[in-house]
Amino acid sequence: MSKKSNILIYILGIYVVLQFIWWGYQIINLGALVDSSNAQTSRRVFMILGEGGVFILILLAGFWQIQRSIRKEIELSQNQNNFLLSVTHELKTPLTSIQLALQTLSKRDLNKEQTQTLIEKAISENERLKILIDNIIQASSIENKGLIADKKPINIKTLLEKIVSNSNKRQEKNLVNLNCPNHFDLSADIFMIETSIINILENAIKYADSNEIIVNVENGTNDLNISIIDQGPGIDENEKKFIFDKFYRVGNEETRLKKGSGLGLYIAKHFIQLHRGDITYSKNTPCGSIFTIRLPYE
Repeated sequence: MSKKSNILIYILGIYVVLQFIWWGYQIINLGALVDSSNAQTSRRVFMILGEGGVFILILLAGFWQIQRSIRKEIELSQNQNNFLLSVTHELKTPLTSIQLALQTLSKRDLNKEQTQTLIEKAISENERLKILIDNIIQASSIENKGLIADKKPINIKTLLEKIVSNSNKRQEKNLVNLNCPNHFDLSADIFMIETSIINILENAIKYADSNEIIVNVENGTNDLNISIIDQGPGIDENEKKFIFDKFYRVGNEETRLKKGSGLGLYIAKHFIQLHRGDITYSKNTPCGSIFTIRLPYE
C-alpha cells in the first residue's frame, strides 16, 4: 500500500466523523421541533445520539487500526526494497572478485606465491558469499518458526579462537583480539552461537574503520557474557530500538556506503533467544559500540 492510500483513509475518516456530527445536529433540531416537552421523544433522541457516539468510537478505532496496518506495510515495503538493493550489491561484489581472481589465474603465468594469494582471495570472497546466503536462509527459517536449538557441549574459548582467527585472515590483519582467560563449557547449538558471534563481529568490522575490536568473555553468576567491543561511530539513540529488526539498516540504501543486508543482528538476536539468552547494546567510551551476548548455564 502507498502513502496515497494512507492519506485517503484519513480523508475518509474525517468525512465520516463530520457527517455523523451533522446528522446528530439535525436529529437534535428535529427532536426539538417535534415536541420539546415530550420526555419520551427526548429519551429517543439521546438514545440515538448515544448509539451514534458508540458507533463513531468503534469506527475511529477501526480507522486507527487500518492506518496502523498501512503504515507497517509501507515500512515493510521500504525495508524490503532496501534489502533487495543491498543484497544485489552484496552478491555482485564477491562474485566479481572471484571471477577476477579466476580469470587472472587462467590467463597469466604466475609464481607460486601470487597463485596462492589469488586462491586465498577467492576463498575469502566465497566465504563472504556463503555467510550472506546462509543469513537469508536462516532469516526465512526464523520467520517460519522452523528452528530448534540442537544443544551439545561446546568450549567457548576454542570456538572464539577459531572465529577470531578466520576473521583476521579475511581482513588480512590482526584487527580482532580475544580476551578469554579460561576455557568455558556450555550446552548450546554450536552453529547458532557461531553464526550469532560472526554476524555481530562482521557488523563491528564494517563500522570500526580499521580500529581494534575486542571480544571479551566474562563469567557471571548464572551465565556467560561475550562482549564484542568496537571503536566505530556507535549507534544513534533514535536508532537503538530498531537495530535488531529484520531488514533494518540506518539511512537510505541508495546512498549508504557500508555493506550489509540488515539480517545479521536480527538472526543473532533470535538464535540467542532460542538459548534463553539475550543480546544487548550499549555505547562504548569514548566512542563505538558494545554488543553483549548473555548465555545462561544449563
